[in-house]
Amino acid sequence: MSGDEWRHTTSIFLIGLAVGAGLGILFAPKSGEETREEIADAVKDGVDEIVAQWSRLGRRARRTIKDAKKQVRGAAEAGEQAYREAKTIFS
Repeated sequence: MSGDEWRHTTSIFLIGLAVGAGLGILFAPKSGEETREEIADAVKDGVDEIVAQWSRLGRRARRTIKDAKKQVRGAAEAGEQAYREAKTIFS
């Protein structure tokens, strides 16, 4: 499937999804107020989940950076030690 075909198919799918959602809201057996409340709750839950995921990602990134710093520090110390030993041997 070429890029244009893919975009066309995706566009049609998204339009259909939007029309379906709109029709679902219009013909829902609940009042507008109840529907708006449910939508607001769903959006809030979604935002809360995104915030939680970013928080987890931030913690994971900090851990990764901390581990990388330890490895670099260890490699630098090993390099310094090797340099001192080589300097002593060849002096």
